[in-house]
Amino acid sequence: MAHGSPKITLEEGAPPLLRWYDACRRPFPWRETNDPYAVWISEVMLQQTQAARGVEYHRRWMRAFPTLRSLAEAEDEEVLKAWEGLGYYSRARNLLRAARLLQERGFDTLPSSFEELRALPGVGPYTAAAVASIAFGLRVPALDANGKRVFSRLLDLQEPVDRREGEKNILRAFERMLPADRPGDFNSAIMELGATLCAPTSPLCGECPLEFLCLARLRGSALERPVLSRRTKSERLDGLLAVFVSGDRVFLRRRPPAGLWANFEEFPWSAPPAEQESPLTELARRSDADCGGEVRCSFTKWRLRLAVRIVRLYAPGDLENMNGRWASPSELAAATLPAGSGKVRERLFGEGIIPPPPPSRAWAR
Repeated sequence: MAHGSPKITLEEGAPPLLRWYDACRRPFPWRETNDPYAVWISEVMLQQTQAARGVEYHRRWMRAFPTLRSLAEAEDEEVLKAWEGLGYYSRARNLLRAARLLQERGFDTLPSSFEELRALPGVGPYTAAAVASIAFGLRVPALDANGKRVFSRLLDLQEPVDRREGEKNILRAFERMLPADRPGDFNSAIMELGATLCAPTSPLCGECPLEFLCLARLRGSALERPVLSRRTKSERLDGLLAVFVSGDRVFLRRRPPAGLWANFEEFPWSAPPAEQESPLTELARRSDADCGGEVRCSFTKWRLRLAVRIVRLYAPGDLENMNGRWASPSELAAATLPAGSGKVRERLFGEGIIPPPPPSRAWAR
């Protein structure tokens, strides 16, 4: 990947990028601290959440669990409830597993080596590198989707960035450009550049501090980068979600102890082949149910459109032995639910189908 005339080296990009970052970076709370624990929480949260949306979640999390020890000593349900709304709950479970593991080993905070960080539950190469560089000043490149886009344009890379060869080329360039004195700020600056100026469809090349270095800008191919390998498109499924109501209580089903959303409670739903019919959803189909609109949600390769059916039962015992429970309004509000059921809960309270409980101070938004 030789750079043509004029002869400019990748190393020349670090100073202007860091000057831009110092002047233009967004003021997020995790950027105001070098606490390894706070940095770790932010990086895990932001894996599937936009930074601006993650600010309040991060602040509330740090109020509830301000230290590694406080997280390690928390109850599972307390942690999952704190995570509600962020989705991909395996991240919260892994945070808790890692905190307990570190406490057992006598750590008061996270370990300072990339290898020890990488060995923690749920910590991949990017998260380990981000924490190692930002919190401990280690010179390791933290490569996420934003970084892949930035470097694919700097190099005008024709190989797919989600394949081994493309990622190797990017990491080689990243390591050359990464300064020894401010590796954490540089990694953050690359992420910030990709999130603000080097956007997927509308890059602001004229404002970019690396414009002088960017081959895609020079060749007019910025919108063609990054190249991605062909991916299987997600499949849309139609199904049904059942809300069984008795008085002011609703029925919550508990999922099996393994598999999708293991042990979570939810409103029964079905959308074969993602989720097969059950006696509960079959009962809802046969019952004289009220239409509750529809709810949409996605996971793995499925995009779901679920018709909501509200079934009023006057004999709650009809659902005995159905692996669930009847929840009061306050119990429903406190339950940790997957995204689709969470949306239906908001609708039940918002439309007065179930009387909303008094607001809780613990996690009031």
